[in-house]
Order: sequence, then C-alpha cells, then structure tokens
Amino acid sequence: MEIHVNASVKKACKVVGGQRAMAIALGIAAVQVNQWVTGRRGVPVKYCQSIVELTEGMVSVQELRPDDWHLIWPAPKTTEVDLIHTNNYDPNEGNQS
Repeated sequence: MEIHVNASVKKACKVVGGQRAMAIALGIAAVQVNQWVTGRRGVPVKYCQSIVELTEGMVSVQELRPDDWHLIWPAPKTTEVDLIHTNNYDPNEGNQS
C-alpha cells in the first residue's frame, strides 16, 4: 500500500508542478511534501481534499489514504440511476378506472 500512496503523491506533485509547487499551494514546507513522496510520513487528513482539488480529481482521497479514507469521508453522493431506483413506483399510476 505504501508504494501505491507514494506513487499517488508523486503523481499529484507532477500535476501541480513539482514538490515545491505542491508545498506552496498547501502552505507547508517542501520537506513535508518530500516526506510524503518518500514514504517517511503519510499524507495528513487535513491536506487530502486540497490535493484532490489541486489535481482536479486526478488523485483521489482513496489513493492518498487507502486504509482509512472510508472512516473519514462519507460515501459519494448518489447517482441519478440510484435516484431512479429509489423512486416509489406505482404501477396503477395513470390508469383510468
């Protein structure tokens, strides 16, 4: 898992313009981003959503925190198909009696 997270952080940095650019965008020291890239430290929860937004979704929260993302963030919003299936269907609707 750690290698996968490292690759995701590297990808995020590349999209943003490098480790230094990522650090500037997040308002933190470049050394902290480097620690995420090298795997010495994990990406703190408080930066994950910002990274997703900076990469325009190219890197997901699930990639940055594969072990616990589901404990921190709610499930994605329902899709239009889900809403159709939850619609109360009345088979007699529209029938003339």
